Amino acid sequence: MGPAEREARRPGIPEAYAAIAILSFAVARFLPVLDIHYQCTFMALTGLPCASCGMTHAFVSLAHGDGAGAWRASPLGALLAGGAWLYAVLDLLRLAAGRPWPALSVGTWRVMAIGAVGAAAANWAWMLWRAGVA
Repeated sequence: MGPAEREARRPGIPEAYAAIAILSFAVARFLPVLDIHYQCTFMALTGLPCASCGMTHAFVSLAHGDGAGAWRASPLGALLAGGAWLYAVLDLLRLAAGRPWPALSVGTWRVMAIGAVGAAAANWAWMLWRAGVA
């Protein structure tokens, strides 16, 4: 076994993110997080939903198999939850197979960052429209 194979089999940062994703599923699925009274600080101050409003409801809905409810709560939250949980499964499979994590170019990271900002902006616009603001 060469250095690349040993490195691919050793848990690292990708597995830490996979563990966080698995933990987020477990919390959303098995703990009554929606029973905790919490008000978004941004909404309390402005009366407007923030860019991440509804994400907890989206995670909980998706963890309980309600994709439509997750999408209604927050489209970005539904995509983030599904993407995070898919990432965790794929990373664990990658680790079990002893494959290295693919290297991404700077350009790919840049495109992903721009896409993330665009998705957050689109989600916030949707949340404002749904609240009757926009």
